Amino acid sequence: MTHTEAAAALEEAELQQHMDRDREDLAGDERGPAEVAEWTRIVQLLATVGGTYDPDTDAVVQDELAADAERERAKQLEDDKRRQEEEVEAVRRAALAPDVLRHALLRTLARTGLLDSLSEDEQAVVNRLPESDPAAALAVNTLLARAHEAGAGLRPGTAS
Repeated sequence: MTHTEAAAALEEAELQQHMDRDREDLAGDERGPAEVAEWTRIVQLLATVGGTYDPDTDAVVQDELAADAERERAKQLEDDKRRQEEEVEAVRRAALAPDVLRHALLRTLARTGLLDSLSEDEQAVVNRLPESDPAAALAVNTLLARAHEAGAGLRPGTAS
């Protein structure tokens, strides 16, 4: 695009902005002023450097494209982070599923040797706890396992 062509485009943009001033539906539209400002910049650039206009060599355009690419990259990183957090949450929720927790509690109780000595009431609590309070069931399971491991290290004849 030559300086003359850019000047004609600037005049056209200014005329269009002038004609749009009385339109209520375009009252808050910033495209007109932005278009005029960009054509003004291009006309001034061509007046200074001469030759033809090429967006590939326009530093402002290239900076805007780089900024757009950076915003897109940041958005993609944010989307990836959100997706990973959702996957972690899904895994956490699956781990808190009542059947999974119930089996974990039963395995831990079997490993500690307590499973066979549970009363009917205690067995009922083990069966109900994962349904009624999954977080508490997970905490109880973790505490039982830690207590068992700590106790195993204190027994005579066991290696620590």
